[in-house]
Amino acid sequence: MNPTVRGRYADPSFTQLELEATKWLDGFYQLEHLFNTRYWVIELTNGAASEALKLAAITHDAERFFPGGPSGTPDAGFDDPDYLFAHSIRSADFIEKWLREQGPEGGEPFIRQVRRLVLRHEIGGGDEADILSAADGLSFLDIFDWLTVDWVRKGIFSPDGAREKLRWSIERIRPQRAVQLALPLYERAIATLASWETVDVDLEWRRKVASDRSYQLGSN
Repeated sequence: MNPTVRGRYADPSFTQLELEATKWLDGFYQLEHLFNTRYWVIELTNGAASEALKLAAITHDAERFFPGGPSGTPDAGFDDPDYLFAHSIRSADFIEKWLREQGPEGGEPFIRQVRRLVLRHEIGGGDEADILSAADGLSFLDIFDWLTVDWVRKGIFSPDGAREKLRWSIERIRPQRAVQLALPLYERAIATLASWETVDVDLEWRRKVASDRSYQLGSN
């Protein structure tokens, strides 16, 4: 299992807007995943990710933090278009509303570009959206092995059902370099899931630190 490290995402290149977004989503159990998705978009672009792409990465699943959305564990499969589109549209709506309240420096073009990327974060389509979708999949494989174990132990999914999510996470990736990076992460996540009954992990603590902005940034 991939260990969590306090302060892993401390990064002086964060913009003030990105930091405000992480405050907005502090307490969200997928906050670590959002930080990690930002890490992967920077990695996949060799450090050249646009501000809109980084902001989309660190907010793309925002709607799951707010009650009333589509289930994060869909019954019809993780590649179900009805679910993917409902999730993406709801996230884009929340993020657009939040951005308008912030009044970002890039104004309307920036807001619209972030919205376009979030709308496509599950399916890709265009260079930046493909990068975001790949980073999302890489991040799930990288740091959410504990979540698949949690799903199985709680009876939310069978081991086969959780394995389907891992397969979807790698099959959705288009950029060839991202596929190569994903393969060892996929193999590690599959191995962790296979040992779901015996793997030694405090899932309550793991969820707590995944939600904790201060822990992820190594700040007080």
